[in-house]
Amino acid sequence: MNKKTTIHILSLILFTTITFIRCSKEDDEINLNPQAGQSFLNIENERYTVTLNAEEPPEGQEGIWRVYSGQHYELGNEKDPKSTFSGMPGEMYRLGWEVSQGKEYKAETITVSFKPLNASITTNVGDTLFNNVSIELEAEAAKFGTIGHWEIISGDGGRIEHADNHIAQFIGKEGTDYELSWRLVYYSPVDSTFKVEDVKSIALHTDTLRADAGEDRRYIRNKVEDEIKYTALEGFLPAGASGQWNLIEGEGGLVYMSQHATSLFEGQAMEDYFLTWTVELDGYTSTDTVNIHFRDKWGLFVDERDGQHYHTVELNGLEWFAENFNYYQAPNEYAWSFYYGQASQAYIRDGYAVETEADRKYYGRLYNYPAAYEWAPEGWRIPTLQEIKDLVEILGGENRAMPKLVDGGETGLDLVFGGLLSYSGNHVENKDFFFDQGKIGYLWTDSFNPDTYGCKLMFFDHYNSVTQEVSALYQTCSVRYVRDIKSEE
Repeated sequence: MNKKTTIHILSLILFTTITFIRCSKEDDEINLNPQAGQSFLNIENERYTVTLNAEEPPEGQEGIWRVYSGQHYELGNEKDPKSTFSGMPGEMYRLGWEVSQGKEYKAETITVSFKPLNASITTNVGDTLFNNVSIELEAEAAKFGTIGHWEIISGDGGRIEHADNHIAQFIGKEGTDYELSWRLVYYSPVDSTFKVEDVKSIALHTDTLRADAGEDRRYIRNKVEDEIKYTALEGFLPAGASGQWNLIEGEGGLVYMSQHATSLFEGQAMEDYFLTWTVELDGYTSTDTVNIHFRDKWGLFVDERDGQHYHTVELNGLEWFAENFNYYQAPNEYAWSFYYGQASQAYIRDGYAVETEADRKYYGRLYNYPAAYEWAPEGWRIPTLQEIKDLVEILGGENRAMPKLVDGGETGLDLVFGGLLSYSGNHVENKDFFFDQGKIGYLWTDSFNPDTYGCKLMFFDHYNSVTQEVSALYQTCSVRYVRDIKSEE
């Protein structure tokens, strides 16, 4: 073997040895790739617990959870990649999922944080409990393992019933300042002596206890055909107090549950009932009275402008004035009204001048169309011609309907034969003609014609009704308004 061949063989042996050593080292290298899963941020749930979500390491490697920062926690199983982890509200924790093999390890970190406690009082409390010494307290309920509790921070002689419930009742002494608090507390799952808490407070001043039986309610609507009428009373029962209804006036009335503030009350139509509502609380007693009245076929409307009362009746889906309108407003260039026979140049062909209060209430005033339109009470309007025709039609047509609609008829609309005024417009050469009182009734309809400045009147007697267009300015007649039916007066 020559020298060159020997050197070649030695070189080959050396290369093979180096390659074997290098491959052995690569085989001995450790590949660590921990997968800790997602972070959990601002968590709020039962016992403030999450289920971690790391990946199981490959065979031959081990994983373990470690908590790098944060206090008062509980880790279920540190070697379980899906271990539970519990902490404290308002805390932030840094956790690492460490994967190791031999002496080598590598970690990936996640963050776990929990929402802070937030005590919240939902009761709307003013500075003073007007007419009262108590109040029902309400806060957002304790949840997720927290504990809630009401406390009196300052103020003498007060107490709280059901203080460990988020809905509680505070009872104080008259004319006293108090400060109250709602406190949320959460105890550590591993150390019961450690806790976190949040507190909200309210301040209030008690007044004098005064019973409240609700507003007087007259002409309460039930079905007309129902012999017995019903309504729910509207008393107020202060927190912690007891109450008692008593009927002191009126025949046939019955309180179903006399100790309930909103008891059902039974009565009869057109009967006036007076009831007392008495409340008692820690030695304080107060009584209030309420007037209840059920309507029969008639309701009642009060014109706030002058305090006049008008009976009303419901017919064919509308509420109608059951009396002629009697409101006075100073005339202007276009709108005016008169009592029958009371114009300065009056010529009375039929009947007599309306002078007494009783007659004025019965007949009402006579209005031209602009006055009838402009001076209607809020929420009321002149009926349309079609609405009048529909009413006559459902009552059987002209001959059958009119006896039901005129004064004394079964519908209760009680149309009056108030007559008509043809007004001269203060022209001295003309008279103001009044006619047909006691014979014919006239009503405006909402059918104004701006081209002719005319409007249609409804003429009626005991058996017939017709319509005719007349001057909207210079004819004046009675007015009956309508409105959509309300649920209750």
